[in-house]
Amino acid sequence: MAFNATWAPGPEAVAGMQVVGIHHNQPALVMYLDKDSIAITTPGGPATWPEFVRFLRELRDAADEMIEVLQTEPSEPGT
Repeated sequence: MAFNATWAPGPEAVAGMQVVGIHHNQPALVMYLDKDSIAITTPGGPATWPEFVRFLRELRDAADEMIEVLQTEPSEPGT
């Protein structure tokens, strides 16, 4: 099932790792976006985790790239 969404974090947004789950405790990347929240949980069993680790590293690298852009772009339009 595909799911696409766009959120703009509010000023109180935070992110972190938590253990979640009703029946099985599982690690999750949780983003509280200052009104909404998103949790990315581990897929299936441990056999699928290497691919998930690859995805998390890509996510980390993409966040680092976005930080670089935001720190080098003018902070105000037209500056």
